[in-house]
Amino acid sequence: MTDTKVEDGIFARFDGRAGPSLAGLCGDLLADQKRTWPSLAAGHEALAAVRLRDIPCPGFSVRVQFNPQRIVSSTARVDPESIRKRKCFLCSGNLPLPQKGILYRREYLILCNPAPIFPRHYTIASLNHVPQSIDDHLDVLLLLAEDFSGDATVLYNGPRSGASAPDHFHFQAAPSGAIPIEGILDEKGRKKRILRVDGTSLSRGMNLGRPALIVEGSDARGVVDLTLVVIDEMRKVLQEPGEPMMNILCSHWESGWRVTLFPRGRHRPDMFDRSGDEQVLISPGAVDMGGLIITSRERDFRILDSKMVQAVFRDVSLDEAKTTALVRALQGKKSRTLERFGNRVGKVEARP
Repeated sequence: MTDTKVEDGIFARFDGRAGPSLAGLCGDLLADQKRTWPSLAAGHEALAAVRLRDIPCPGFSVRVQFNPQRIVSSTARVDPESIRKRKCFLCSGNLPLPQKGILYRREYLILCNPAPIFPRHYTIASLNHVPQSIDDHLDVLLLLAEDFSGDATVLYNGPRSGASAPDHFHFQAAPSGAIPIEGILDEKGRKKRILRVDGTSLSRGMNLGRPALIVEGSDARGVVDLTLVVIDEMRKVLQEPGEPMMNILCSHWESGWRVTLFPRGRHRPDMFDRSGDEQVLISPGAVDMGGLIITSRERDFRILDSKMVQAVFRDVSLDEAKTTALVRALQGKKSRTLERFGNRVGKVEARP
């Protein structure tokens, strides 16, 4: 049962049963919101004018987007005091009157992002005001990716890793293939396997300029469980009592799921906090870690180069020593992995 405020904002419902596809419903929602919500229409008009350029780096490349309307998100204050003082912009009772959404499986509201990075950019917000924390929502992450039927990649930003609303649980969705790393990981030699458990594999990304761990498999439960093992080991290696810093991308095809996890060390790079001409306002989230770096100022867009891109990734990613310790811990935790997977698991294969 949803409350009256939520009901007033429902454009359509999706429960996974027979009916229109989720991608189709989202397309209808977007078209309707462009007609009825001026702020959304203005956001998409601005998106049409964004500029892009590619920056080659050693072993990889990134794409940079100049998108001025993203400055609110990239400079958002997410300290506890600032969050306490502002209204939550993802709570249904605080949404603008023209904003509508799709009630997703009775627990989430899919909303069009009014400051989009992509032509189809959605926020999937919990109906409950609960903090950003992935452990209890990984199954929903995979379900969303499957329900989008290959049309979208689902994103998660940790509460200290780019989420502009760390106090309200949410995902985002972007057009499938729009984030560069999705194609890069399909290239030969880009993944080195760490573990394989009953058809579900864990690999490390190679020559990407930042650490990435990739879980792939055709069994949703296996993918969720192995991803949880990775997060548990991150907690242990980093001695984190709460959620380790991370960003996640999840996509689904006929062959199964791919979860790409970026372990983080910091929220923002050194250049963000500098002053004057040395300041560059880049605040990486899942999109940026995936290789599409968003700049909200034209000067930053113009001056960004390979050395600066590498510095951004180095500053915010888990450092090499801790990444190596994490990988070794995962390679050596056969018994722990077996325990988490239960009796379904037979042999665990480990590769150096």
